[in-house]
Amino acid sequence: MVFLFHVGFVSAQWNTERILTIGRNALYFEDYVLSIQYFNQVIKIKPYLAEPYMYRCIAKIQLGDYEGAELDGNEAIDRNPFLPQAFYARGFTRMKLEKYEDAIQDFTKALEFSPNNQHLLLSRMYAYEKLENYEAAMHDVDTFMKMNPRNTLLWYDKGRLYLSTQDTIAAENAFNQLIQADSSSFVGWSARGLLKLQRKDYTGAYADYSKAIKLKSDFYGDYINRGIINVEQNRYMEALADYDRAIQLYPNSLSAYLNRAILRSNLGDNNNALGDFKIVLGMDSTIMEARYSKALLEMKLNNYQEAIADYQIIINKHPYFLPAYWGVAEAYGALNNMREAHQYRQKAHDLETNKDNIRDKIQQDLDAKNQIAADIPESKTGRRTEIFNRYAAQNVEDNQTESRYANEKRGAVQNKFVDVINEKNFVLTYYAKTDQLRQTNLYHPQVEAYNRKQLLGADIKITCQEIALTNELIDKHFHTINTINSQIDDNTVDADIYFYRALEFALVQDFESALEDLNKAIWLRSDFALAYFTRANIRYKFIDYMRNSFLETGTGTLELKEKQAIFEKEKKYDIEMVMRDLDKVNELMPDFAFSHYNKANILCTQQDFKTAIVHYSKAIEIDQDFAESYFNRGLTYLFIEEDALGLSDLSKAGELGIYQAYNLIQRFKQ
Repeated sequence: MVFLFHVGFVSAQWNTERILTIGRNALYFEDYVLSIQYFNQVIKIKPYLAEPYMYRCIAKIQLGDYEGAELDGNEAIDRNPFLPQAFYARGFTRMKLEKYEDAIQDFTKALEFSPNNQHLLLSRMYAYEKLENYEAAMHDVDTFMKMNPRNTLLWYDKGRLYLSTQDTIAAENAFNQLIQADSSSFVGWSARGLLKLQRKDYTGAYADYSKAIKLKSDFYGDYINRGIINVEQNRYMEALADYDRAIQLYPNSLSAYLNRAILRSNLGDNNNALGDFKIVLGMDSTIMEARYSKALLEMKLNNYQEAIADYQIIINKHPYFLPAYWGVAEAYGALNNMREAHQYRQKAHDLETNKDNIRDKIQQDLDAKNQIAADIPESKTGRRTEIFNRYAAQNVEDNQTESRYANEKRGAVQNKFVDVINEKNFVLTYYAKTDQLRQTNLYHPQVEAYNRKQLLGADIKITCQEIALTNELIDKHFHTINTINSQIDDNTVDADIYFYRALEFALVQDFESALEDLNKAIWLRSDFALAYFTRANIRYKFIDYMRNSFLETGTGTLELKEKQAIFEKEKKYDIEMVMRDLDKVNELMPDFAFSHYNKANILCTQQDFKTAIVHYSKAIEIDQDFAESYFNRGLTYLFIEEDALGLSDLSKAGELGIYQAYNLIQRFKQ
């Protein structure tokens, strides 16, 4: 792909620092393909810089190009061996490429710069575990536990590691510690249940699995294993229900289908049992026990040709398995093929007569048996290392972060919803994801009237679900910017042209240029409501990016601390400017619900929850089907202890198409 910058445009208005900043903008807002193009430009101009290689490495990680990311990580580290984030990024790619020893070296190097960084420690622990160096992995877990004693789930990781070394006693002690520290987490009960089941303590295992399931376990193995216990204790209908639930949770579970097939067969539900055995063999055709059980059922159901085919497969695999020969003979007899029936009876007779000489070769048993789900739930701390964390290389301790809520109950709620964020701000753009479930009204007459004028390259849409640009679209929008440049040279007093170019600049993540054009558009037309709305959004995006760039670079040096202090002062003023623009939109378009909604979102980040609720409510007053506003207002109510109102709003959000709300309701009620 050729990246299309107009030469004059680059030399006159751009420098590498600004291109790098815009690239990081694009990276932060998950527009990875676009960000790579910016980093390419910096590398072409200043190939000796380490940062563009590092950021391009991160972008490639997010796109799944781990080989390319590793190469960029090499280039970044060759140019600057003092970038902890580069070592983390390259270590992450090496984990994905299964180069675990190299990954450990990178994480260890990053830890030299950030010795208290728990994410780096976790990443190295999992690399050690992959190499089966359980002693080193355990050392990292112990170090992590000293750094963060409140993280009770680390007992689970400790138990997992003990299991890997076959030390079941120590593993059970670790799971006991987890249950004692956090009895509301299903994983401890689940893991301990497996240990009890393996030593045939059915009563204890049943109690642990039932507790895990009561705590909303979503691990299919808990249902499979409780089903096995139910069979052992003659609770057949309960066992069937458990197997059904396991299959719901994990439709590719061979064990669940096999166990259900065996139970259905024993209960005389032959047709459904046969269906399950077919699914099992579709997953793994080499399981001869399932093949033999299926053959027996085919015989019972008078499907003789199918039975013969199954027996023949078994004979090819186990030529001394006598029941298969008798089965073929019986099937041919039922089909009145007496010649074949006689031949297989004779083969069976010969094997029976000669059994003393072939005793070691005879396959005695192909009866299908229940399969225990021998795994335990995936580690939640482990999942964190599967996703690239842009702040992982910073010297920030998780346990130093204090809850903004003094109330202990609110702190617990905040922890429970730690992975939950508000629905994003609404913007005006050409591209949006479609969501057929959500019922929010995305139509507004002023937006529709503006589109009818056909002043832009395409119709603009109202959305909170933006999409990243493809390579082709990136080319298209840089072409468009160059075309508009010429138009502005000929006409410097047209507000719509500046608005048009601002939208294009925003799409390629050049926020500063977009803001300059929006300022001109509003200066030329003081009642340009859509320009005010767009300027508010872009300015807030820029503030958001700048705030997170300090997290990304850290604040360790005096110079950085001074820069952050200056930014915090300027941010207050910039936030005020964003709010003024949104107020102007409300004045010019009183029925535009999205400006109230965006203002409420920003107020939440300022911790002004009461005023935020007022604006969410105003948005809902304008559009009673505003799903996102109900969702965000619901979360806000929960954070200020208005639980009934919060759950009611989440319920309404779910009804209006935000299905995640239902999961949150269940989690809150646990």
